[in-house]
Amino acid sequence: MIPVLVVPVLNRHDLLDRLLSSIDYPVQNVLVIDNGKDAEWEYWNKNLNIENLHHLVMPTNLGVPSSWNLGIKSLPYENYWLIVNNDAWFPEGSLKMFADHSRRDRILLSAGMPPWCAFSIGAAIVERVGLFDEGIYPAYYEDDDYKRRLTHHNIPVHQSDIPVNHDNSSTLSSSDKFQARNGETFLANMNYYQDKVKRNDFSEGNWSLTTRVKNGWE
Repeated sequence: MIPVLVVPVLNRHDLLDRLLSSIDYPVQNVLVIDNGKDAEWEYWNKNLNIENLHHLVMPTNLGVPSSWNLGIKSLPYENYWLIVNNDAWFPEGSLKMFADHSRRDRILLSAGMPPWCAFSIGAAIVERVGLFDEGIYPAYYEDDDYKRRLTHHNIPVHQSDIPVNHDNSSTLSSSDKFQARNGETFLANMNYYQDKVKRNDFSEGNWSLTTRVKNGWE
């Protein structure tokens, strides 16, 4: 059984439904972190493979790194967490492959595009490397930052052949406003990341109120 599957969602809750319906292997806890509540979305747990479905509604968008971290913090006693984009979905047998190959001391990427659209991260990795950098908001460069920190700690990233389907950038394509704001926040996050590299900063960083307000997509 997979202990935890964490799914942040901002919009396109119809794609979230598709993801939940594709779960074909037992999952003890599915944690939906809803950063953009759709008043019409209500998921009654119809999938018998999902033991517990938790739906956390955020008043504003936490962003990707903070959502991933919240998933880990909310259920901290597990050996690993499987984190997946809401616009991805699992081909038959993929979740069993994650269950077979995920471990407490491993970070395991899918064969989806991009590979970080679904990945598992072990508790020993978080204990050693830390959480994802919440100074990156709302998205992009959180994976580059974590890969760099993994390399610093001599921890390999395991690239798997686990297939995962993914509608890449569905959040951006659904909103002209999101696309316009992303053009600005992507550059800001790139500069933040490059500054960490220059300073040889391998920390998990810090959440910043200034960054959160300046980079908001509201």
